[in-house]
Amino acid sequence: MNTPRTLTLTLALGLTLVAGAAYADGDEGGYSGEEIGTISFIDRPLSLIILSDAVEFRAPDPAMLNNLKEGDIVKVDFTNNGERTYINSIAPATADDVAGASPASEVGEHLH
Repeated sequence: MNTPRTLTLTLALGLTLVAGAAYADGDEGGYSGEEIGTISFIDRPLSLIILSDAVEFRAPDPAMLNNLKEGDIVKVDFTNNGERTYINSIAPATADDVAGASPASEVGEHLH
């Protein structure tokens, strides 16, 4: 084989591998994490809560919001699917949760 042809085949194979991996991962842009904040709004018919920093969370089960009220400080474990952020679990934040929270300690993107 000559060098230009070998280079072309190598590049084509490399692009195929990269495109295949990207296709397998999808473009969902999902992530997960935890957030501590104060509930500023609850819409029970929509299973929606909004924290004081304007982050919106949806509850997959409306019963998850039964014991919550505006003004509660909560710890939310969540998953984002690229479109919406869903609650995995939500509970009142403890003193240790609030004292241990800092922007530097939270890993990952926080684009809700």
